[in-house]
Amino acid sequence: MRLIDEYLMVVMRLQLGILEQDLAERFRVSVSTVSRVLIKWYNLLAAHLKDLIVWPSKELIVANMPQCLKKIPNTRIILDCTEFFIATTSSLVNQSITYSSYKSHNTFKLLAGISPTGAVTFLSRLWGGNASDKHIVKESGLLNLLEAGDSVMADKGFTIEDLLDPIRESNR
Repeated sequence: MRLIDEYLMVVMRLQLGILEQDLAERFRVSVSTVSRVLIKWYNLLAAHLKDLIVWPSKELIVANMPQCLKKIPNTRIILDCTEFFIATTSSLVNQSITYSSYKSHNTFKLLAGISPTGAVTFLSRLWGGNASDKHIVKESGLLNLLEAGDSVMADKGFTIEDLLDPIRESNR
């Protein structure tokens, strides 16, 4: 494939969510070619765009804290996990790793963190849909970035208080 066609394929997939089978028909290539092209470009994009996600200093967050969050001045990050559907694999092992009982489907899961201003400041690697939010937080490296006194916001179902206790205790 020509480079411009690969680029167009990736943009169509990202912007429109066109399925790989559909892309294969449109570009008159095999589904495996589409998959290889997408993986190559995703890896390239990840390598070049990862530097856009930075962990801001406490001072920067405090200086730009929105008025609505000034009542919670130590808020460092707002967390949530997001899941997105994936095709069901023929491998039973991979099916069990990616099956999400919450979504009743095979999914990948990602921990995302934003600053109080809304900038993306943390993204974990992808996990299979059966991984718990707590496990992802524990293994993602996020806890190593937090400092004593930092507050973390998350919805009430995100039970990670015990993981944050050592960070709180280091402030005492």
